[in-house]
Amino acid sequence: MNARRLISRQVRQIEVESFDPGPIPDDGIFVRNDFSAVSVGTEIWNWVHGVEPGREPSFPRTSGYCNCGTVLAVGRNVTDIQPGQRVAGQGSHASHSILRKPYNRVPEEVPSQHAALLTMAAIALHGIRVAQVQLGEEVAVLGLGLVGQFALALAGLAGAMPLIAIDLDPFRLDKAVERGADVAINPANTEDLPGLVRSLCAGDGADVVLECTGKPGVYPMAVQLVRSAGRLVAVGSPRGSVDFDFLRDVHLREVSILGAFHPATPQQSHIYYPWTKERDRDLILQLMAVGRLPVVDLITHIVQPDECQSVYAMLADNPQDVLGVLFDWRG
Repeated sequence: MNARRLISRQVRQIEVESFDPGPIPDDGIFVRNDFSAVSVGTEIWNWVHGVEPGREPSFPRTSGYCNCGTVLAVGRNVTDIQPGQRVAGQGSHASHSILRKPYNRVPEEVPSQHAALLTMAAIALHGIRVAQVQLGEEVAVLGLGLVGQFALALAGLAGAMPLIAIDLDPFRLDKAVERGADVAINPANTEDLPGLVRSLCAGDGADVVLECTGKPGVYPMAVQLVRSAGRLVAVGSPRGSVDFDFLRDVHLREVSILGAFHPATPQQSHIYYPWTKERDRDLILQLMAVGRLPVVDLITHIVQPDECQSVYAMLADNPQDVLGVLFDWRG
């Protein structure tokens, strides 16, 4: 069949090519995609650098891990999904995908554009799970991209108060306030960010700081925003080393630093931890369906696949008023 996908053949280059999706495995499903969403952090990093730190670049390589579309066929061992139903999963940017678990059936009330952002929301939810946000805790979110916006909303649903949004981008801060942030802070506009955060909290900082930028250079400041015995959670993937005064900022203040690596979310349920990838993602879709996790205002760009080179360059070099970027494969 004449399927199409995005392919990168060298650093900072991407184009559309035809490809053969191949046979459907017994435990897989074959999906005609409506939309795929860009992960502006991980995906654009790999496009710019060609590889994760410490590895050798390898080309050609596909891109993306967020998709939503209609099931065309299923493998003979698949019983939970039927042809004609919509699913969201971790397919790459392509007109058609073969998916294995995890994939989730999309409720009728959730548009495909929204469901395409499911994986991004799941990354944020895993951060909330690791942080164990409690009712009434003060939560600061550093970095209000897609993951940060979802983290802010989910922390609010968990009962966090106040919700403190921190970002250098006025557009993202305005969006965070529209979506429920109690306070929005641009670090460029204050000489003492830790002092300002402390003034908003009952203790000497926020109970929880969710670091969603993925930038190692943010950590020396981020750790100072946490109260004594509070939690700093790495939700974004920090690619690189971090240098700060560990004795002063962590050890003496008993601050906990926690990694929230989304792929580590368990596949199998346990009596003491029932939140599997599938259950978390079903929850997100249910929250979207009933309007408790708004999505429509997070989608800022819907583009055609043939625009991929210019879109990636914009995201890498000069992202303006950008949050959710979707490729439209329906044509």
